[in-house]
This record gives sequence, structure tokens and C-alpha cells, in this order.
Amino acid sequence: MTNALPAAAKPAESSWEGNRPRTVVTTDMESDDYASLIRYLLYTNDVDTQGIVYSSSKYHWSGDGQGTLFFLPGREYTTPQASWRWTGSRTIQDQALRAYAEVYPNLRRHDPRYPTPHALLSRVKIGNIDFEGEMAKDTEGSDLIRNLLLDHDPRPLYLQAWGGTNTIARALKSIEDRFSGTKQWPRVKAEVSAKAVILASGFQDETYAKYIAPVWPSIRVQNMEAGYATWGFNCEWGQGNVRGLPADRVYFSGEWIKQNIQIGPLGSLYRSWLDGQSMPGDPLDIFGDSERAPSGWCKPLAPYDFLSEGDNVAFNPLLDTGIQAPENPALGGWGGRATQTTTNPNLWTLARTEKDDTGADVENYTTLRWAGAAQNDFAARMRWTLTPDYRDANHPPTVKIVGGGTVRARPGSVVTLTGLAGDPDHDRVTLRWWQYQEEGTYPGIVTITDHGHGRASVTIPDAEPGQTISIILQGTDDGQFPLTRYDRVLIQVV
Repeated sequence: MTNALPAAAKPAESSWEGNRPRTVVTTDMESDDYASLIRYLLYTNDVDTQGIVYSSSKYHWSGDGQGTLFFLPGREYTTPQASWRWTGSRTIQDQALRAYAEVYPNLRRHDPRYPTPHALLSRVKIGNIDFEGEMAKDTEGSDLIRNLLLDHDPRPLYLQAWGGTNTIARALKSIEDRFSGTKQWPRVKAEVSAKAVILASGFQDETYAKYIAPVWPSIRVQNMEAGYATWGFNCEWGQGNVRGLPADRVYFSGEWIKQNIQIGPLGSLYRSWLDGQSMPGDPLDIFGDSERAPSGWCKPLAPYDFLSEGDNVAFNPLLDTGIQAPENPALGGWGGRATQTTTNPNLWTLARTEKDDTGADVENYTTLRWAGAAQNDFAARMRWTLTPDYRDANHPPTVKIVGGGTVRARPGSVVTLTGLAGDPDHDRVTLRWWQYQEEGTYPGIVTITDHGHGRASVTIPDAEPGQTISIILQGTDDGQFPLTRYDRVLIQVV
């Protein structure tokens, strides 16, 4: 069903970049980081990228160049090493951003908010890369993060940790070293703790546990590791592990990936299983040659199948889908819905289960439920890189609940909702109303009657005052790659 809104206008910019989420990526540039980076570059119109910083992890570190040997027990190596699986400090600049520069003129025709290649290149920095967990010295990367945390931009600073958290930890340590013991320290610590949000695709070194958590306990840290169930390595570990819901597995197949993602200057850099590509400097990068896989390593399913984008979990919460709310991780969306695990430190983790349309509890459904929509969106944007004419590509619809936000209602009453949808390509948009049961505090299922033409009614049950019911309006267009956007209304029982 289509309800027309005016064609999507190009968003106006303010001095705070249109209030888009402000973020820094830190990465050890493993193969799955590289695949995530290709996707991330296609969404740099949705976020304000302040930095892309090389950092180490327990899987990848460069060494100090002096032959110093390093060892920690329980790692992939069993003897001291001078470096470990380091993939270099030029991949982002020489490959990914060079390809981005080739396709930038086309991307800008689809959204003028895409940052220039020069702007992104100027924000690539080398962080703390010498050893796993190294945070003893200031680096260009840690200095960048430190300065952003201390500046006057009022927006939160979302610090993505695709590798270890050590460069982020060094930035915080530098602030502590500068202000600790001064009169300004309580104020500075409180302000930095309120500004910084760490989005970690798992803890890939010990700097969170040993430094950030005890010294900066008020910083919100989201451990998004459970999102690997959707975006992590897609392979056979001996248990038939296949990513995606049954209906969405086509989007993880080699045929779909090869045809729709690994295309053009930027897409050709994307990593998939057995695609013949490898990361420089990594002797364990066996994704192009399954015969070299170490014993016990996961086995590929088929050529060009989805490999891994394990770090999507760190930026999906920031993407503009209509219901994104990075300031409130308890609300769901493409990044998943998180729950507060501890208050001191302020640690959040992804919800373990959510209910599907049948009412069954499904593990990892908080990220899996969005997989098909996210993959179609990725494919549509990859086509933007090859399409100079705006009219020849698909663009997301706009979806809005009239008077949405939060509404108040009494038990037994009926709330009437009106939804509108528009599409910049004049595609047909199909609307669907559904209850996001886990987002609300009312534990039961409500009755939603869809009257068509964007109208629906919700019968309020015998709920307790103060309980909430979350209703999502979902709109999907009928373009080549169907694109989906959302809006949300919270009904508060009074």
C-alpha cells in the first residue's frame, strides 16, 4: 500500500553535520574488518566519520620494528613472536579509499552528504599497533580520539572497536594523565564519560577489563559480540553453522554475493569465501585457499559465499533506518537490542533471544530479524557506485507514523494509528504494522487490526499503568532490491 509523502528532500547540513552520529572506527584490518569497511564506506552519508584508526588486537599486531618478542598465553601462537598476522598500515588508504574515490562521483549523485575521499583520507591515523593491548604511548590515533573527547561538539562520540580497545584506552589514559589530581578532573571525567560510547565487536584485548572498566566505569560500553551469529564467519564448524534465517539465506549465498556485491571498483575489494583474494602479511589468511586451512579451522561452504563482516555489529546501531536510537541501546533496530548487564561498569550486551512472528523464542533474533533488509540495502548502495543517474537506481522510502513518538492510552481503549509512506523513485511501498514485543514493558501480545491505506488500530489490554507497548510501522518498496524503512510509536498505559 502506498501513502504519498513529498519526494525525499536532500537533508540540510548544520554546523554539527546535521546531527548525524559522530563516530571513530578503530580496526585491526583483518579480512572481515575489510569486508565491513567496504560496507561502512557506503554508509558514510549516514554518519559523521571523524576517524578511521589502525589498532592492534590479540589476533593482529605489528611489532615495534626492533625485533622485540611478545607472548601471552592462550593465543594462536605458542612461542614469543616479533609480530603476529599484521596486515599492514596502508590497506585503507591505498586500496579501500582509492576505490571509494573512483566511485565517489556516482555516490554523490545519490546523496550529496557522502564525504569527499580527501576528507576520509585525512582522518586515517595509525593508533597503538605494536603489540596486543599496547597503550603505553600516545599515537596519532589516540591523540585524535583524545582531542575529539575534549572538544566542544555536544554530540556523543561513538568509538567503534573492530579490534582491540587499546587505542581508545590510550586516549582515555592520556586524558587521565593530563587532568588527574587537578581541580578540573571531576568535571572532565564526568564530561568525557558522558560523551564517549564504545561499540565493541567483542573484547579483542584486555584493555577494557584492566583499564577502561575500573578507571572509567561510567562510560557506556556495548559488547556486540553476540551479533557474530548474524555477521560473523559463515562456515562449517562441524555443526552446520549457516548464517541468516531460512528465508534470507539467499542473501548469504555465493551466487548472490558475486552478482550483487563483488562488483565495480569498490565491491571487487569485498571479501568472500574462496574468492582468490588475501590480506597482505597474514600467513593464516586462508580464505582464498582452503587447502592451507589449519587443523580445526572452519571450512568454507562454497565459493563466494558470505565470509564474514563481524564488525558490522559496531556501526549498524548508527545507521539511519527510521528507528535507530543509538542513544538508547534498549531500543532495537539493525544493530540489535541490548540490555544492561552491569551498572558499574556501564556494560551492555545484545539480547540473547527475541520472539519471531510465530511467537517462538529465537536465539540471536535481535540481529537476525533484519538480515534480509540490510543485505538488500547493501546491494542497492553498491549499485549506486556504478550508476551515475539517480533515476536508474533504487533509494529507500520514507515511513512515518502521524503523531508518533509516545502516546498515552487507558486499558480497554483503542488507539488508531495512521502511517504515511513516500518513495523518491515513486515505487510502490507496502506497509506492515507489528508489535516489537521485547521493546515494550507489557509482557503480552496486543491485537493490531490493519485497516489498509496506512491505518491500523491497537486494542489496549488490561495492562498496568506505566507499562509500554512498542508498535513498528515497516515500509518496503518494490524496487530491484526492495528497501525497507521504519517508524515506531510507544503506547504508554495510564
